[in-house]
Amino acid sequence: MKWELKSSVVLVGFFVTCAAFGDGLFADTVHYSGGIGARSVAIGDLDGDQVADLAVANEVSDNVSVLLGVGDGTFTAAAHYTAGEAPRSVAIGDLNDDNVPDLAVANYWGNVSVLLGVGDGTFASAVNYPADGEPMCVAIGDLNGDNVPDLAVANRYSDNVSVLLGLGDGLFAPAVQYPAGNGPYYVAIGDLDGDLIPDLAVVNVSGNVAVLLGVGDGTFADALHYGAGDSTQCVAIGDLNGDLIPDLAVSTDGSYEGVSVLLGLGDGLFADAVYYPVSVSPVSVAIGDLDGDEVPDLTVANWDSYTVAVLLGVGDGTFTAATYYVAGVQPCSIAIGDLDGDGAPDLAVAEYDGGVSVLLNQRATPGDLNCDGVVNFFDIDPFLLAIMYETAYAEQYPDCDIMAADCNGDGAVDFFDIDAFVELVTGRHAQLWRLPPVWSGNMFTAAGFRHR
Repeated sequence: MKWELKSSVVLVGFFVTCAAFGDGLFADTVHYSGGIGARSVAIGDLDGDQVADLAVANEVSDNVSVLLGVGDGTFTAAAHYTAGEAPRSVAIGDLNDDNVPDLAVANYWGNVSVLLGVGDGTFASAVNYPADGEPMCVAIGDLNGDNVPDLAVANRYSDNVSVLLGLGDGLFAPAVQYPAGNGPYYVAIGDLDGDLIPDLAVVNVSGNVAVLLGVGDGTFADALHYGAGDSTQCVAIGDLNGDLIPDLAVSTDGSYEGVSVLLGLGDGLFADAVYYPVSVSPVSVAIGDLDGDEVPDLTVANWDSYTVAVLLGVGDGTFTAATYYVAGVQPCSIAIGDLDGDGAPDLAVAEYDGGVSVLLNQRATPGDLNCDGVVNFFDIDPFLLAIMYETAYAEQYPDCDIMAADCNGDGAVDFFDIDAFVELVTGRHAQLWRLPPVWSGNMFTAAGFRHR
C-alpha cells in the first residue's frame, strides 16, 4: 500500500518565520502621528467593527488621540478629543452600560475625564471628576460587585489612590482616598488573594509596590508594601508561573534598571522580587503570550534607549534575556493586543515625542511560505520553489526563512523524516522507501511510501 502525499498534506509539516530585527518576533516599527507628549496608550474596539483601535493620552496637547484600526494592522489619521489639563493615562471600558466603549483619562492637574463613546469611534465632550494631587494613572474595574465599572486613580503628590464608584449611567460618586505609599505612579486592578474580589496594586516612585486588598463593597484594607527596586514606574498583573495565582511585574527606573517579578503566594502576599535587567529607563511593562507557547511573556518600554524589550517566559516565573526592538522616540507606555486580526498579539507604544508606534507580531504561521499573511494551502508555487530551487526561493522571498517542522519533537527536522510525518497526519506508521519526490503542475507526491 502506498501513501500519496498531496500538497495540502505536505504543507502540514512546514512552518516559516518571517525575518525581522531582534529575534524576528516583531516587524519593524511603524509610526503614526498623534498629539504632543503622548504618555499612555490603550487598545480596544472603539467603533464596533471588531477591529482593534488605539487611544492615546497626550500630556502636552491636553487631549486624547483616537486612531481607528483598518484591520490589517494599519490605522487612520488620529482624531483628537479635549480632556483635562496634562493627561497622563487613558483606559477603555463601557462606563454607562450601552455596550459602547468609553474613555477614562487621568489628568495631572487633579481630575479624571470621562469621555462617553458614541459608537462610531467618536466621543462626547469630557466630563471631569476631582481625584486628588497629581493623578498619574487610571484603571477601570468593578470594585464593589454591582456590575458597574468603577475607577481607581493613582495620585503621586497626595500619596494615595482615589476610588470613584460608578453610578451606572457614566456618572461617578465623589472620590474616596486610600493611602498607598510615597508617590503612587501607577495602579492596576486584579484579584490578588483569590477571594473573587478585585484588589489594587500600586507602584510608588519610592521603590515599592503597595497591595490594597478589596473588602468587596468598594473599600480597601490598609496597604501592604513590597520592595521592587528603585523608582518603580509601572505594574502589570498576570499568572507568570502557571500556578493560577496572580503575580506582579514591575518596571524600575533607578539605580537598577529592569523588571522586578514578584510571584504571588495565593493569599494576597508576594515573594521577594527577582530582577531582570533591561535597557535604559524602563518605564512601562505589559504581560502577554507573545510567542504563542501559552506561557506569559513580558514587554517593556524603555524611555532613553528608544526601544522595547521582550523577555520570553520559561513557564516557572523566570524569563529569558531581553531582546530589543526600536520603538520610536521616548517610548513611555506599551499595550498588547491583536492589531491586524491574525490571532497573534502585537505591540502599541506611546511615544512622548508625539504619536504611537506599532510593532506587528511575526511569529511563525503554518504554511505561509512567502510571508504574505496568507496560508499557502493550495499556493504550491512558493512551496515547490523552496524545495526544488532553494537559491531562487531565497532571492524571490528574501524576508522568509523556510524551516521544516519537528513533527515528533525529537529535535530532528522532519523534512525527510516521513515516519514521523505520516504518523502525525494519519495516526498510522509508515516506512519510506527513499525514492525521490515527484512533482507536476500543482501536485506534489512522494513515491514509495508503504504502510507498515
